[in-house]
Amino acid sequence: MKQLITRLKQQKGKPVLIVGDVMLDEYFFGNVHRISPEAPVPILLEEEKEWSLGGAANVAANCKHVGLDVDLIGVINSDDAEGKRFLSHLQANKIATNGIIHSIDRKTTCKRRFLSQKHQMLRLDTESTHPLTARELLAIEARIAALLKPDSIILVSDYAKGVVTRELMHFIRDIAKERGCQLLVDPKGPDFEKYQGAGIIKPNLREYQQMVSHFRLSPKATLEENARELCRILGLGGIVITLGERGMIYVSPTTSITSPAYRREVYDLTGAGDTVFSFLALGFAHNVSIEDCLVLANNAASVAVSHVKTYAVSLEELINRAYAPEEKIFHDWAKLKIELDWLRAENKRVVFTNGCFDIMHPGHVHTLKEAKKLGDILVVALNTDESVRRLKGPTRPVNDLAFRSTMMAALGMVDFVVSFNEETPAAVLEYLRPDVLVKGGDYKKEDVVGHDLLASYGGQVHIIDFVPGHSTTGIIKAATYATKTL
Repeated sequence: MKQLITRLKQQKGKPVLIVGDVMLDEYFFGNVHRISPEAPVPILLEEEKEWSLGGAANVAANCKHVGLDVDLIGVINSDDAEGKRFLSHLQANKIATNGIIHSIDRKTTCKRRFLSQKHQMLRLDTESTHPLTARELLAIEARIAALLKPDSIILVSDYAKGVVTRELMHFIRDIAKERGCQLLVDPKGPDFEKYQGAGIIKPNLREYQQMVSHFRLSPKATLEENARELCRILGLGGIVITLGERGMIYVSPTTSITSPAYRREVYDLTGAGDTVFSFLALGFAHNVSIEDCLVLANNAASVAVSHVKTYAVSLEELINRAYAPEEKIFHDWAKLKIELDWLRAENKRVVFTNGCFDIMHPGHVHTLKEAKKLGDILVVALNTDESVRRLKGPTRPVNDLAFRSTMMAALGMVDFVVSFNEETPAAVLEYLRPDVLVKGGDYKKEDVVGHDLLASYGGQVHIIDFVPGHSTTGIIKAATYATKTL
């Protein structure tokens, strides 16, 4: 992932034309302390109000944030307060306004959300959903023709607010083919036939199920089988179906690829689909494989949902995302060094400690907690099973390396787990070159393996006292005695 992001950050901005339903998101933040005496409803005491770009404009903000060259086309009413605020937010996000059509017949779409303690209580929508007038359609087609650059990615963000009509969709499809542009669509029903020949579409699971029902596909068929049939019916190159906490799946006429979700605490799902759409566009714009596009989009979505309200995810945040326990374990030193080099580039301080950690006990936990306080990243190196046997005898370890690695990786203060087969960690220390070396016990610093190495490049050695009364040997002896007395 980091190598992919490095490559993307080094690329020049590729042109992206975004067409669709633009909107303004308005957030009312407050607290509820009582129920209204007029009706059994909570009273939200407003404390703060915020605005952000929504719909196709949120897609544009995300694309702009990751370095794509963005043009946005949509329709607002520039005379209403929401339209004026929308234009100011476009300018604040450095998105050109020359693709915005000004209508006197439509309201600027605005979604107002009322939140207490980060929980959404109510949403109030202001919108016009009637189809474009002939004048508006001609104006949008003219803007598309003027702004579309060769080899652009065209993103159609359809929120069923009346802008993406069948006529407009067919115009976009034809001009995309004429100018050699890739076309991606985020669809919305009920008129699914309008996406005929649309390249790749990205429905969520509910929208996909609506399409299956709309085209009367077999309820007994698998998701992949029906998705492939949709590709045939609509003449699509592929479908990316977002599955919420299960990740997403890409289905084309010839292949199927599943990508799991990256779990994070979810605060708000608002705009997560826009984030996925934007990062798929980023990948396609730079000829990234479909597998990596899915991974990229899944990572971005996991960051987006961890924020309240719509949020433009940066490439840097994908590098810094939290690791799942199984991702913390490395047996290949070179791969771990790549991770550490990235973190050092951000001035992170790497702390290293090592041991058998055969049976975890409070003494171990104390050492690890104190070690983590000495820096930003804690690496724990475990002796392999063969190494433990050479040091402790043929009856050890009690728990094998896989067990010990899993237990260690589950600890919140531990960032990475690595293994080494030698009796001492000298070789892995030389390879990883941490900033701080920690040892638990009553050692003198000069007796710690690796102290001279760290001194040679300005590293530090810290000794952390053991917690008395806790040792693996003592636990084993107590267990053996208890077994004998049964």
